[in-house]
Amino acid sequence: MEHIFGLVVVLIMEIIYEASKSPKVPKPLRYILIGLTILFFAAFFVCIFIAGIWTLKKTVPGGIVIIAFGLLMLILSIRKFRKTYLNR
Repeated sequence: MEHIFGLVVVLIMEIIYEASKSPKVPKPLRYILIGLTILFFAAFFVCIFIAGIWTLKKTVPGGIVIIAFGLLMLILSIRKFRKTYLNR
């Protein structure tokens, strides 16, 4: 069941991502889709940082690794966003 849920979420996010880049979609709708994408990734990174802080309380090296991994993913996501949407 969780695999189906994961597949549906990935499919929806891929559709939103592709539609937000398409010039055939009206600009206001594209901006809404970009906002939804940003909200989704922001929630994802908040969850990673919360998990890192909780793990930091139990084991310091593990928490640092999770937080560092979250920061790396955040930096790479910002670079991808800038490349995709801002450098046109």
